[in-house]
Amino acid sequence: MSTQSHPPSVSLGKPSLRYRLESYYSLIAPDAIADKEDWKRKFEIIYNKFGGSVEGETRLANKLSKKYGNQVTLLVAPPHRSMRQNQGDVSSVSAVKKYD
Repeated sequence: MSTQSHPPSVSLGKPSLRYRLESYYSLIAPDAIADKEDWKRKFEIIYNKFGGSVEGETRLANKLSKKYGNQVTLLVAPPHRSMRQNQGDVSSVSAVKKYD
């Protein structure tokens, strides 16, 4: 029996955004999340500025795309997912790689 935990469902909640950002950075800029304490502090700042709304997450995704390119983009929670909703399929894809 596996004790592996599942990723949080894609929603506007804090755990979901943190998981999606960590997945994104692990592909694009692993050094950004290497120092766990520093990453925790930075994530709080990011969440306070961009988290909790589709518009905020979209602004964050656009900002990251401008900084790192658009080969991999941050997965933005769909508008129908509220912070309290925890239903639906669990997405194991948190960053989407684009192929030309």
